[in-house]
Amino acid sequence: MSGSRSLQHLNVSRYVNSSSGDRVVYIFDTAAFLSALQLYIYSGDIVTTPNVIQEVKDSDSVLRLELASIAERFRVEIPELRYLEEVRGIARKRKLLEKLSQTDLEVIALALQYKDRGFKPIVFTDDYDIQLMLRSVGIEFKPVKTMGIGKFSTSLRV
Repeated sequence: MSGSRSLQHLNVSRYVNSSSGDRVVYIFDTAAFLSALQLYIYSGDIVTTPNVIQEVKDSDSVLRLELASIAERFRVEIPELRYLEEVRGIARKRKLLEKLSQTDLEVIALALQYKDRGFKPIVFTDDYDIQLMLRSVGIEFKPVKTMGIGKFSTSLRV
């Protein structure tokens, strides 16, 4: 299966078998569902937003999403308004608001909401602007198919 080879770099067991004692929750952006990552995480909660689900459109991904839904592998939640407003404010200050979609804002807000509830959210996303926002609020993220931000930070210094 070619999908499993492309996901080997994620080292999903690192998160599933976390010994830190933190209550980990996985927040999925669209890229995670398009990569069928929900089929590779067997323990822990996977949470996403309604807009992420609506962005999954290709037939293979929709089928995998439907199967994962039947198996109750993830939950769909709407972030509280106060977290959306907080995220908008942070994005405005960082001059990223125009680059982020409503879906992006919701994913970040959901992660922030879980962080405030005492969970350790890990957001799976390939979106660099989401990654920048998550880094600014101290939330862990994991790129799905890209290298993610920060990988070149030391090698590009002159």
